[in-house]
Amino acid sequence: MKTRLCMLLMLFATAGAASILRAETVLVPRAVSVAPGAEFTVKLLWTNTGGESLLLHPPRTVAGRLHAGTARSEDVRLVASDAPDELNVAPGAFAQVDYSFQLPPEIVGPVVLEVIALGAQPVMFSVQEPELSAAARKPTNIAQREAATKAAHETALRRSTRLLPGITAYEPVYVGLGGHGGLNAKFQISFKYHPFDLWPFYLGYTQTSLWDLHSNSKPFRDTVYRPAVFYLKDPAWSSADGRLRFSVQAGFEHESNGRDGSASRSINTQFVRPQLEWRFSDNVRLTVSTKFYDYLEKADNPDIADYRGYSDLQIGLMSYDWRVTTTLRKGTVGSKGSIQVDAVLPLHVTDEILARAGVHGVNGYFFLQGFNGWGETILDYNRRLRWQLRAGLMLVP
Repeated sequence: MKTRLCMLLMLFATAGAASILRAETVLVPRAVSVAPGAEFTVKLLWTNTGGESLLLHPPRTVAGRLHAGTARSEDVRLVASDAPDELNVAPGAFAQVDYSFQLPPEIVGPVVLEVIALGAQPVMFSVQEPELSAAARKPTNIAQREAATKAAHETALRRSTRLLPGITAYEPVYVGLGGHGGLNAKFQISFKYHPFDLWPFYLGYTQTSLWDLHSNSKPFRDTVYRPAVFYLKDPAWSSADGRLRFSVQAGFEHESNGRDGSASRSINTQFVRPQLEWRFSDNVRLTVSTKFYDYLEKADNPDIADYRGYSDLQIGLMSYDWRVTTTLRKGTVGSKGSIQVDAVLPLHVTDEILARAGVHGVNGYFFLQGFNGWGETILDYNRRLRWQLRAGLMLVP
């Protein structure tokens, strides 16, 4: 009870701080049309909309992501051309810093740039098509050209992962169908909210449900709710060439299934999660992260550490939009623990399907998931499940 009260107080304190210190962040492109492979510059504007002066510390580098209608999404590194160590912004005033990066040569046409860490909305610009010789140039109908440009713009926007101002992807969002010893469905929604711009503190929420489709009444087997409040610094450090990056996340998390009686499950944890990322090339990277946690309250399931332990190890290999992620847990007793493997394959056709339903700002992927061990949901933390195999659609990887 004391832990829950402390978490509520932290949330109220966060909301109070956000009302006092406000900085609106806007990205402005220096040009709306550039050549392929050129250096591109955006102007970052901070506007003080609060009643007190703001002291800002502009980052030297920041991660960005390009989404184009003619190529896969690409990660880029924006570098400040001349960023001071700190900026003092008076109420009603603004400050600005230029950030630049090199455009990948294969990206052409309409492009969307998003820089989630800065809390700014995505910006759009165009990369000029390479000039063709007179012999190779084909006559193009103006209406066809305009239609193609519009379609490319829409595709680029749909590949952006930003959902609403301040709300971004957290853990994967998906729905899968399968099982072992009975058909079931598993789906998960997750997002994080950045309530104020000045400090890297977030509110996170993840909900995972397991739906039993094998039984006659088709009940939900279990639903797990995981609100969290945490600090996230990404990157906290990076090498000079950008190939090696280190990030860190730390905070508090509540996990429960909202049930009563013998089916009630609930834990409160404090955690820290360091992560290392190696970029072998611009499009291939390996991530290794370990989430260390300690139980602040576990009265509903006092022996949960026997099956779950005190850490999760996650290893991910990504090549372009293709990825394989393995999550391992080891309990403190015997061979108890679990393994989950997710293979994610891009399905670009889902761009069009989701757009027809009026859904934008998400990506579509086909995924395969396998789970083996104890505790796929918190209700079954002490129940062993053999390989559960599922396939389905992942919206946010």
